[in-house]
Amino acid sequence: MRKNNLLLLACLCCAFFLSGQVVANSQEVAPGITLPSTGTVYSVDLVGNKSSLVQVHPTEIAANTHAGSNFARSMVYSGPHSSIELKGVSSAATLHISEAVFYVRLAGSEDPEILRNRVKLIQLKQVKDRRMVSDFSMNIFGGQRRQRYQEIPVEKQDVPGGVWLKLVPEKALAPGEYGIVFMPKDPNFFADAVYDFTIATSEKKVNSGGN
Repeated sequence: MRKNNLLLLACLCCAFFLSGQVVANSQEVAPGITLPSTGTVYSVDLVGNKSSLVQVHPTEIAANTHAGSNFARSMVYSGPHSSIELKGVSSAATLHISEAVFYVRLAGSEDPEILRNRVKLIQLKQVKDRRMVSDFSMNIFGGQRRQRYQEIPVEKQDVPGGVWLKLVPEKALAPGEYGIVFMPKDPNFFADAVYDFTIATSEKKVNSGGN
């Protein structure tokens, strides 16, 4: 009987310790809202007085070589250009706050510090039925391509635990289309996907907890 009681006590202590670890490791980003164990990019939205966690999903990029316009450009000795685009005029994820903050999971085989430096917040340009992410150009004589994209300055904060990175834009985001990308080391290439989202209209700010 004594042996069984000791075994039961050990199990209870173990369960208490593990439950304490779950609480300690959970990341609260707003009152009652914590980051999940899956997914890569999240933000907290506010509609009315209700906060909710919004997952921002990746959208695969599409390359546009602009073959027709490049032929015309070559006739006037102007270099070729190409662009990286997303299909559609708006994103699936919509946020209704201009002072949104974002949480990016730093996971994978690369060093977290390297990934941290490659995370960028960019603004997308709506062009007809698509959104332009980045533009590449080259002079008529060749040489290294130049890449242009509209980066939004952010403050990067490490969330305790070493898994999540918090992005805080330096200024409120105007209504429009945006994306979060992991930029490749080589400037001649772009990321395979963009975590795109829409900023709708609102001037409210979410209490993002202590992280």
